[in-house]
This record gives sequence, structure tokens and C-alpha cells, in this order.
Amino acid sequence: MSFTEVRFVIKYRVPPNYIYDALTNEEMISKYTQSKCKFEKKVGGSFEMYNGSITGKVVELQENKILILNWKFSNWKEPADIKMTIKPKEGNESQITILIKECPNRDANNQTIERKNIIEGFKQQIFEKIQMFIGYPLNKDDESSDED
Repeated sequence: MSFTEVRFVIKYRVPPNYIYDALTNEEMISKYTQSKCKFEKKVGGSFEMYNGSITGKVVELQENKILILNWKFSNWKEPADIKMTIKPKEGNESQITILIKECPNRDANNQTIERKNIIEGFKQQIFEKIQMFIGYPLNKDDESSDED
């Protein structure tokens, strides 16, 4: 099975601690996913979202800065490593750089996994829902990104 790397950037008009909390707090995750979730906020802790459609382990936590997860969709044979780096931006805003490593090119049914679908899925099912259900506004004014 071959793998690919996926990288994209999301910006919010709130400080990093708000975004970090939205990504690691069970109650907030349940609110924006509109489903039961589990998130053990510790290295080695497990997580589950969308009623088990997404599962994994917490690899690293640096409060308000870095979240590294070993993440698996239910239709993937193997998990991917996801690193979310949260940086403060001018104006009390945040930039989240998402880097997905070891992302499979095919799912458990041997169907092609499109890179653009992974990016859009994350944007729609996580980041846009944080805006919609938690109320943290995305910053779409500036589509540029700072390199890590």
C-alpha cells in the first residue's frame, strides 16, 4: 500500500487556546460533531468521533501549540499520523497547519482516497463545524500561510 502526505492551513479569528480546546475537549467535540465522542486528553489516550467512524491515539500534546494524533477512519486499513500546529497570529487570531503523514492512497475496499477529498472532509467535518456549532469564526480573508 502506498501513502501520501497532505498539508493544508486553516485560520480562525480567535486565539490559539480556543482552538486547542475545541480540538481536545470532549464536550466541545461532541457539540460540533453532533455525536457522542471520547477524547482522553493525555499522551497515549484514545479518542473516538462520529460514533466510532474516526478512532485513534493521542501521540503528543503541547497545550495551545501542537496536537499529534494517530488517526484512523473506519474504512482505512491503517491509521495516519496527523500533526496540528497552532500558531498565534496578529489580531488575537490563530493559524492551524494540518500535516497528515502516512495517509493511505486506498481504503479497505481498495477504493482510491483522493487527497482533495481528505482536505475537504477535514475542513467540512471538523473546522467548518467548529465555526458553525461553537461559533469561532474562520478567517478566509487571508488565504496565505506561514511556513512552519
